[in-house]
Amino acid sequence: MKQKRKTPSYRIISGKRRFLCDYHGICENFAYREVYPLLMKGKHKNRGWSYLCRKHFNQENKKFKGKLPSCSIN
Repeated sequence: MKQKRKTPSYRIISGKRRFLCDYHGICENFAYREVYPLLMKGKHKNRGWSYLCRKHFNQENKKFKGKLPSCSIN
């Protein structure tokens, strides 16, 4: 099992901050979407927000049946 990342959750490229995927602290891909499970009702309302890469966003969106609130990252 991989160790959790201890470096910052972003990289600076061309003077801009590019966020990395927050999926369990093991993914090193660039973030594709910012998700907000706290906007959902039920047991997920106590979760905060996070950045996910395309692979993990599709995985989580499938788990939430396409109702995962999110916005894109430029």
